[in-house]
Amino acid sequence: MSNNLPTNTTDIEIQRPELWTLHLALNAQRISYVLYSKAQDDSLMWGEVGIDLSFGSYLKGVENAIYDNPLFLKPYGEVKVVVDSTRFMVMPSEIDDDDTRLDVMDTAFPDAEGEFAFCDMPQCGTVMGFEMEKGLEAFLQRTFFNPPICHALVPLCEYHKSKQGQTSLRRMYAHLQDDKLSLCLFQRGDLAMTNSFKFETIDDAAYYALHAWQSYGFDALADEIQLSGDKSLRDDITPMLRKYVNYVMPAIFPAAAMRIGHDAVKAPYHLILLALCE
Repeated sequence: MSNNLPTNTTDIEIQRPELWTLHLALNAQRISYVLYSKAQDDSLMWGEVGIDLSFGSYLKGVENAIYDNPLFLKPYGEVKVVVDSTRFMVMPSEIDDDDTRLDVMDTAFPDAEGEFAFCDMPQCGTVMGFEMEKGLEAFLQRTFFNPPICHALVPLCEYHKSKQGQTSLRRMYAHLQDDKLSLCLFQRGDLAMTNSFKFETIDDAAYYALHAWQSYGFDALADEIQLSGDKSLRDDITPMLRKYVNYVMPAIFPAAAMRIGHDAVKAPYHLILLALCE
């Protein structure tokens, strides 16, 4: 069974939820979800529910969105949560002391009003620190029995790092969805940079990508850009990038994802990559 059920979760029945995995992704407006069973090929289901901000706070909106959808509250075998945040920092994994990590984040974002969380990026050999709404981490840990929580850029970085191998090439991976461009750049197999940008026009997205390309000294004749995400956005940005970069191509969708669901290409990309990073 494979369904895209974007708004209504009440009709979804999960037998033996202990055999299933739930991935949730939180952004400012909605909660996206992916459900699949490792014991059952082509089991993928996904969708999204809105976050109603009229309750007075983002945290209260998230709480209500989750409590109003009992599908999220079943005793799944595994739950992982992805949180989008505009305030984040990648630091070396050698910074492994919580107090030091907090000092780094406090220095970088002295006006932060939320709380800082951290997630390891073992493939990249780094740690991602990011800001979360006050009380959100505690709510998620309490509700889902201490699930791993990571930043929205982490699945993109970790998955593509796992596929680098030994290479002298430098690669940019650019994911375009809605009004957001997410980038991760690799130099000789190592993560050099990751960031995300809101854009109003595709010209803006092309500018951000090319500025990052130039800032890290990538070679327009030898290095490459791989694009994923919304096809129409990819089609629009490709000729713009090819004016300056020789190799601009679609990223190959992971074949392993097709075992989870035959139309996994339609599901939230970062949640699919999260499943492949296990």
